[in-house]
Amino acid sequence: MKHNWCAWLVLFWALALPAADVPAYTIQTVAGSSLMGDGGPATAAQIGSIQGVAVDARGNLYLSDTDNHRVRKVDTAGIITTIAGTGTAGFSGDGGPAVAAQLNFPYGLAVDAAGNLYIADLANNRVRRVSPDGAIVTIAGTGVEGYSGDGGQASATQLYAPRDVAVDAAANLYIAEFEGHRVRKVTPAGVISTVAGTGIAGLGGDGGPAIVAQLSFPAGLAVDRTGALLIADSGNNRVRKILPGGVISTVLGGSASTLLATPTAVAVDQSLTVYVAGCPSITVQSYTSAGAWSNFAGAVPGYSGDGGIAIAAGLMNAPHDLAVDPAGDVFIADGMRVRKAYPDGLITTVAGDGYLRAVGDGTPATSAILAQPSAVLLDTAGNLFIADTGTERVRIVLATGIIQTLAGDGTAGYNTDGVPATAAELNAPMGLAMNPSGNLLVADTGNSRVRDISAGVISTLAGTDAAALDTPLRGPRGVCAARDGSVYIVDTDNHHVLVAPPNGVVTTFAGNGSPGDAGDGESARFAQLNLPSACALDGSGDMFIADTANHRIREVTPAGVIETVAGSGTAGYSGDGGAASAAALYAPSGVAVDGNGDLFIADTGNHAIRLVTPDGAIHTIAGQGTAGFSGDGGASLAAFLNSPSGMLLDGAGDLYFADTGNNRVRRLLPVTDTVTVGPAPVSAALALVNAASQSQGAVAPGEIVTIYGAAIGPTSGVTGTFDASGLVGNMLAGAEVSFDGVPAPLFYAQASQINAQVPYAIAGESVTEVVVTYQGQMAGALSLPVVASAPALFAAALNQDGSLNSSTAPAARGTVVTFFGTGEGLTNGANIAGQAATAPYPIPILPVTLTVAGIAAQLLYAGEAPNFAGLLQVDAVIPGGFVPSGPVGVQLTVGVGTSPLFTVWLQ
Repeated sequence: MKHNWCAWLVLFWALALPAADVPAYTIQTVAGSSLMGDGGPATAAQIGSIQGVAVDARGNLYLSDTDNHRVRKVDTAGIITTIAGTGTAGFSGDGGPAVAAQLNFPYGLAVDAAGNLYIADLANNRVRRVSPDGAIVTIAGTGVEGYSGDGGQASATQLYAPRDVAVDAAANLYIAEFEGHRVRKVTPAGVISTVAGTGIAGLGGDGGPAIVAQLSFPAGLAVDRTGALLIADSGNNRVRKILPGGVISTVLGGSASTLLATPTAVAVDQSLTVYVAGCPSITVQSYTSAGAWSNFAGAVPGYSGDGGIAIAAGLMNAPHDLAVDPAGDVFIADGMRVRKAYPDGLITTVAGDGYLRAVGDGTPATSAILAQPSAVLLDTAGNLFIADTGTERVRIVLATGIIQTLAGDGTAGYNTDGVPATAAELNAPMGLAMNPSGNLLVADTGNSRVRDISAGVISTLAGTDAAALDTPLRGPRGVCAARDGSVYIVDTDNHHVLVAPPNGVVTTFAGNGSPGDAGDGESARFAQLNLPSACALDGSGDMFIADTANHRIREVTPAGVIETVAGSGTAGYSGDGGAASAAALYAPSGVAVDGNGDLFIADTGNHAIRLVTPDGAIHTIAGQGTAGFSGDGGASLAAFLNSPSGMLLDGAGDLYFADTGNNRVRRLLPVTDTVTVGPAPVSAALALVNAASQSQGAVAPGEIVTIYGAAIGPTSGVTGTFDASGLVGNMLAGAEVSFDGVPAPLFYAQASQINAQVPYAIAGESVTEVVVTYQGQMAGALSLPVVASAPALFAAALNQDGSLNSSTAPAARGTVVTFFGTGEGLTNGANIAGQAATAPYPIPILPVTLTVAGIAAQLLYAGEAPNFAGLLQVDAVIPGGFVPSGPVGVQLTVGVGTSPLFTVWLQ
């Protein structure tokens, strides 16, 4: 303990406190839903990118709705349902119903003879099984990316990006580890082994044992009726076969007669005909047991050909997966649809509408279907416009709340101008603006154009063949309009922003066209941007640019000088409460500014909304830093977002934003204090989170927590203090919190936030009742589960020299770094909540471990931080060896509770 603890404890206390002038918000959805067509015909359902298909012995079709984190089933009557996944990315639910479990980018699927469904839960680094009764369980993978466990139980092993699965007649499960360059096998008894690949990408070993052969990014798998295993060895442009004896060979690719390009899908029928597909080809090829190699399905890009010959049909893109049923029908994962090619050569669609028809037009916006919305706009009449990128449309939510299509027919492409906007084809629209004449401007990104919609008719304003502004564009994602009629175009793939004055000549406004981050303090026209994606203008003529790949927000002054106003340039999530220019952002893709000088940022990769106040400080105002969907009706800081992007302010302080990954548009509403006569109502916006992780969940004895709500404390923030006996008081400026009637010590109180310590008295309880009162009146109540530990780390760590760890002050391997957390549960001390820790400092009664990049660190100390209450201090030696430099994940475990990952920087 070499640091000035008093000074640092002030810092860590302050980490949990908001600036007094930062508003609190509640959150709600204003457009979009989770409705995807379940319970109806599969051909009318909406599905995201399909990365896996499988068919059982009865003819039921299973598909991975990967973008929506679900697995869906199409029964033999053609009805679709969700059978696994809640639609929110994550990991949960083992031992319970699969429909209530979380998946994270499910990919390959397989079904065994008993009806068990196996799911390659890619981003969770697990393989999971759904039994015929609907229960889900993990059968392989611990969730930690890596390679371990051969000869042991598969559930205790590490996997490295499990992409596909297959099962043989003996119920052995095969797993393609895409980034591990291996194929693993799990026996019915649960024992795992490697059957192919050394873990080093390469090509070698044909004719010998597969276990010593090299693979390169193995993807699709299939088992034929002889027991041979087929592998789409994508990085080697081959299909490899492992015979039951373990010998590997190449069966397709590697020669001009069966040329392959990045095969990712493979299937085989009862006659031993092999079907294969891969990127960038839009065809499915077949190879018979007699050696005949031919095109089986697909001829041109696009969606066409249903009811006709499969070899003449259009496929949307490279088929992601293939499956064959006992009748010899071949199922093709064709983008957002599943196509079925019959042995007689015909093709049809069996699942997926491709967002062509059933998207909810004419219904309330909150029951409609959106797909990857990316930008929003309001007009003076209160109509909300949405760039609904995934449906290839611009949607409008009328002031009545009813949604309609304003532009786009649902087909990606470009047909013509001068037609009704609803008859036009768009291609991934991603930006919106309105000029002073009321014309709607659309960044038609995939068409490299900016389109103009006036009186319902569409034309091209800028881009190829534009009558007005014939300026070459490449993937423009943003557009802004100034009061003087000037149009600013964020020309993303050209790394610059253009300006088109009214009746003027298009010129460069910012960015020299070369990707980079140089130029601050200089003329914006000569500076470098890197994939900018959005813009916003304030009333003074300042332009704010989301410089996405530079992880910055840049400002261009009316004098044409560019500066960074937020973001250090290094991807990450840090800096709250400090200077915005030193904070870490992650691929910001939305920006808005109000008349008070507040700057709002869609911190897309961090799944958060952040605010830069006029004093230059940055604060998170919505989201918890990890992808998910929750929180409507409650405090925005307790909500989960998923890749937020385009945003706008409505003039009343409400912030609308595209919650892109959640297929919704949501709104933040400022919390305002209200004076009531008589008993105060229970707040519907009350939420309790761990003060370190800002995550909701069960609470532990002694944990420091933050409670968000409305009118739960004084208008101006008040900080608690230790009294002469070393205790923090239970009432602060009229605010009180109790757990099962036991008063909690309060560290901070303000109208929308209270920081408190959970009393140790709740230990052993299963549920605790939390009651918040202000000035003697009840302000809210919660019922929460209780656990022995709920560990989390505060977003700061101290290097051995006492400096704050960061990208510019990394720690050396082998040195001591000090971490601070909470939620450790009972200690061997007196366990008096609110009591400052004094020597001998208490330590948790549950075992404490800390991993750095997945490797256990040596702990020199793990106990209560001196002179503080509820704060766990962990002094850890950073491991050497295989721990990489740069940002690495740190995870704290106390008992069976584990913390969210925290990033520390190493040199």
